[in-house]
Amino acid sequence: MASDSAANTPGADSAAATPSATTNTTTTQVRPGGAPIRRYMNEKIVPHLLDGMTVVAKEQPPNPLRVLGEYLIQKSNEIEQQGVSKTPE
Repeated sequence: MASDSAANTPGADSAAATPSATTNTTTTQVRPGGAPIRRYMNEKIVPHLLDGMTVVAKEQPPNPLRVLGEYLIQKSNEIEQQGVSKTPE
């Protein structure tokens, strides 16, 4: 019990708050989920994922993850074929 009350003292709280403030500053400089990653996901993955999830929601198959996975594989193959046909020879 004595250690619990010591952890709740103002000195302990302010010491804990100082490193987190520094950590927040560092986190805002380099964010793993920042704008470039979000932009990439929104352009390349999210539209197809939402389409696949819509199919799963409408069909409600007994194995939704398999259906979603197969949908995404099929979509990936379609996109690759479009890329091959668009490249000039």
